[in-house]
Amino acid sequence: MTRDAWVTLEDGTRSKCTWSNISGGGACITVPDAEGIPNSFVMLLSENGSARRRCRVIWRKPQELGIKFETQLDERLRAALGKKPGASTEATEPAERDA
Repeated sequence: MTRDAWVTLEDGTRSKCTWSNISGGGACITVPDAEGIPNSFVMLLSENGSARRRCRVIWRKPQELGIKFETQLDERLRAALGKKPGASTEATEPAERDA
């Protein structure tokens, strides 16, 4: 299963991507051009930006990135993604928001 998301670029623009293989700690995302994505970025998990995660690239292919979440998925998002609550031993925190 894949879902749409948006990578926030350094100039403030958004680049649409799709993600799969998501866990509490990271995901695999597909992008048009991985070279244009910085090593650290904020990924919007909803178009309105209400759910977002700060991410770090851990591996890179021409159109795919392996990312690590610097902030954790909260239980509500895990439930929406079909993950069993409590299945991960990682701590959760609210979605990151702009100040």
